Amino acid sequence: MTYFDLLAWDIENKSRLEGCRIDNIYTTKESDNTFLFHLHCKDGDKDLIIQPGKRIHFTKFTVDRETNGQVSFLRTLLREAFIKSTKLLGHERIYLIETSNGKQVIVELLPRGVLVVTDENNKIIFSTEVKQFKDRKIKQGEIYSPPPQFVPKKQSLPSALGVPSEIIEALGVTDIEEGKKVVEQLEDNIKKGHIYPCVKEDTVIPIKVEDCAQADSFNDALDTYFTKIEKEEVVSKSTQKLNEEKGRLISTLNEINEKINEYNKQAEKLRETGRKILENYVKIEDIINNNKEKNSVVTNIDGIEITLNPRLNPNKNASIYFDKAKEFEAKAKKAEEITVELKERLNNLEASIKQKEESSKIKIREKEWYEKYRWTITRNGFLVIAGRDVDQNESLVKKMLEDNDIFLHADVHGAPATIIKSNGAEVSEDDIYDASIISACYSKAWKEGLGSIDVFWVKGEQVSKSPPVGEYLPKGSFMIYGKKNFIKNVKLELWLGLEEKSTNEMRLLVGSDKAVKARSKFVVKIVPGEDDQEKASSKIIKILTKEGITGSGGLKNEIIKILPGKSKIIRENA
Repeated sequence: MTYFDLLAWDIENKSRLEGCRIDNIYTTKESDNTFLFHLHCKDGDKDLIIQPGKRIHFTKFTVDRETNGQVSFLRTLLREAFIKSTKLLGHERIYLIETSNGKQVIVELLPRGVLVVTDENNKIIFSTEVKQFKDRKIKQGEIYSPPPQFVPKKQSLPSALGVPSEIIEALGVTDIEEGKKVVEQLEDNIKKGHIYPCVKEDTVIPIKVEDCAQADSFNDALDTYFTKIEKEEVVSKSTQKLNEEKGRLISTLNEINEKINEYNKQAEKLRETGRKILENYVKIEDIINNNKEKNSVVTNIDGIEITLNPRLNPNKNASIYFDKAKEFEAKAKKAEEITVELKERLNNLEASIKQKEESSKIKIREKEWYEKYRWTITRNGFLVIAGRDVDQNESLVKKMLEDNDIFLHADVHGAPATIIKSNGAEVSEDDIYDASIISACYSKAWKEGLGSIDVFWVKGEQVSKSPPVGEYLPKGSFMIYGKKNFIKNVKLELWLGLEEKSTNEMRLLVGSDKAVKARSKFVVKIVPGEDDQEKASSKIIKILTKEGITGSGGLKNEIIKILPGKSKIIRENA
């Protein structure tokens, strides 16, 4: 990201970022220098990607998350802190995030940049790397200072103005003095919020240029651009060593095949020589008789040079050549056995490469807005969303529930607020049943190991956050007015399938058997059991792999998040 990219992103997203609570911090599985800050914000949870030296933006894509020593330390420094303010340091690609606990997160997007955390005195208490330069130190205990300005003696127009060449071209700048004024105007326009999220094949910039596709937001443009690069890097990185090994195997196979051809040629040549001796028996015998005193004699018959032992008769001379031919044939046969083994290894390797590539496609995909909640799609295509926690329950009823929607709740304390988004259409009993599965399975009943539970439903207009006069409603609680409709004994059976959204994207789908089977060939039934989420997810992945779903290992973290608690996995045909 350039300075103008960072400025545009901050102007566009400052209000979205400030006020958020840092809920958790991870690295991505493919890069321990890419950090994912999971934020809890007023308008919902968000994932902020920070990659020092490269980028900062919100992401709507799912990626594999991991922890390490650096992440654990970052969590102790920043977890549960609120983001108070954000700003750029001067005209550099350096972003500063001030938190409510007196810490500052400094992200350098400069080449060889770092992520630094300082205390209230600007003293470094964390850095992704220890760096020592001529004029500054990035080290725990040192006072943080940004890099000094470096002005080369000879400058191109882009470097003189500090603006990328594509923006110089778009602005039509031809000299430095004119350029300074135009660039100042550009900066002023961006600060006023005049941002055009322009996507070109090889870049993203915040102003409109020729052959430019407009994204919904500058953040979305950055997210799509960098995620595409990351997908390519993930595939390349995950298959690099395997492809190198594949190359070595192919090279070895080619060498062995050349040797096999050579051995077979030698064997045939020796056999032909032996046959010539027998076909010219009398002539060979005369040569032997006339050269008894010699150790060997060389003759030529029909263009074939033959070396003879005068102490042996023609038959034995021929046998020597036939025996040597057998030796070369044996070498060729042994080499062929090796090629069979190598070809098998090559086939396995190619399967592994394909699996890695498919796994990479599965790992990074675009999330829909509703995927931050529990969700399903009913058999007739209605979206069902349910809260993951008290905050989401509260938010769903306040912001998402409309009068014609259907509200569901398991008849137990500790269940998600569940909504069928009707969009004004008639919702059938089948769809309500599909939604009741989500309400029941993600309730406290699952952890208690129950087999079934009652679920009630009402129209959205019957649900209110306003308590009766003189009473108080705790967070996540609601008033239900009018008659409740009950679905009795909803079985705690959650079905899981794998839905192919596009050629390159697959996502997990859970819900009732009918809802999941309508969108997925592969189906697994999950019921309360003894296996913890880690063990249960491993069993699901094994089943997926047996079904030929390559790269399913990349779904493990998502499966763990989907499981309501300790489970038993039952494979049933769709």
